[in-house]
Amino acid sequence: MNESTKQKLIAQFNQYLESEIIETTTQQPDLFSLFTELAALRNEVKLESRQVKNALEIFQTTFTTMEDSHKQISSELTRCREAQTVQRNETIRTMLLAYLETYDRIKASVTILNAYKLPILQYFRKQEINLIQGLQTGQAITLRRFEQFLEEYQVQSIKTLHQPLNPHYMRVIEIDQLPNIKNGIVTEELRTGFLWKNEILRPAEVKVNKIS
Repeated sequence: MNESTKQKLIAQFNQYLESEIIETTTQQPDLFSLFTELAALRNEVKLESRQVKNALEIFQTTFTTMEDSHKQISSELTRCREAQTVQRNETIRTMLLAYLETYDRIKASVTILNAYKLPILQYFRKQEINLIQGLQTGQAITLRRFEQFLEEYQVQSIKTLHQPLNPHYMRVIEIDQLPNIKNGIVTEELRTGFLWKNEILRPAEVKVNKIS
């Protein structure tokens, strides 16, 4: 093939390419294809929206379940704490009541020692004084320690002597008949009562005046 023929073919091919480019750029868009693509896009959007909705519903259900579980766990923890508090208070109450029994005995021994009268004979006086004073000192120290322990646990004695009878805090054991004292007044405390955290730990046992 000679050179002139090659140039002629190249010119025809260039002309063909230019005509195809011009035709492509001036061609009108295909509306059917456009609508088809839009419909497909709409369906895809609907599908994505449905999936998002389902995901949100699953998340809401999961969140509600977790919230209910949290409330149930909180309720159980509260119930357990309350049960532990009640059990602890009952244990302390039992311990304090047993402690008060010992306290009563120590207090009674101190009262007896303080009321003890020494013998008249001079020979026994020095020995008796040393013995009684030693016992008084030891029992007094023990009694103070008991009282300090009760204070630490917020245990307070109930004032009853010369007070009107209070059936919530006092229990009548004996009756007095003193004309110069009003009815219902406590004349003697037979056993001390105590409050623990402003609640009755042990009622007081008292003697009350009653004029018939």
